[in-house]
Amino acid sequence: MLERTLSSPHLPVRPKVSNVMRDVLLALLPGIAIYTAFFGIGVPVNLVLCALACWGFEALFLKLRSRPLWPFLSDGTALVTGALLALALPPYAPWWVAVLAAGFAMSLGKHLYGGLGYNPFNPAMVGYIVMLISFPEAMTRWPDPQPLWTDSAGLGQQLAAIGGARVDALVGATPLDHIRTQLLLNNTLGEIQEHRVFGLLAG
Repeated sequence: MLERTLSSPHLPVRPKVSNVMRDVLLALLPGIAIYTAFFGIGVPVNLVLCALACWGFEALFLKLRSRPLWPFLSDGTALVTGALLALALPPYAPWWVAVLAAGFAMSLGKHLYGGLGYNPFNPAMVGYIVMLISFPEAMTRWPDPQPLWTDSAGLGQQLAAIGGARVDALVGATPLDHIRTQLLLNNTLGEIQEHRVFGLLAG
């Protein structure tokens, strides 16, 4: 059901999305919990950085477009964009990657086309793609899965990586690279898939 959010006749009609966005955020919680369990504090840090940055950039671009802030800041779309963006970024990408990605997501992905309901692309994925093209080295620093209960990667190392320090100990092979290397060592696929990079359950 559509509602006119403001009385001004030149503003577009947009769907009521607050409840939908809340449900999307709630649906992300189980995945976020598992993601955090395997990759550590970088996941919630990215979530906070991206959510705050998306919300801030949303306010900035609304102000530049002379639109009222609260009806749009309270609908939850900026927070959902921030959450999706954070979950797509490497957990230990430097902090500025999250902030820049949020800026590109909200500017090029959303407000450039007129805002909510007019963007042809997912804003979070626009931010991700711009960063992947612009900073491929920072965007491909994926850590090896380090379950929290093994305590194999220290909190100090994780925070140093987010702060921008180069911490090679956190970096590991991707699943495909691991398979390629292990096949060259004459290991079977069954043996290879026992590695933690493939998770606890097949598929």
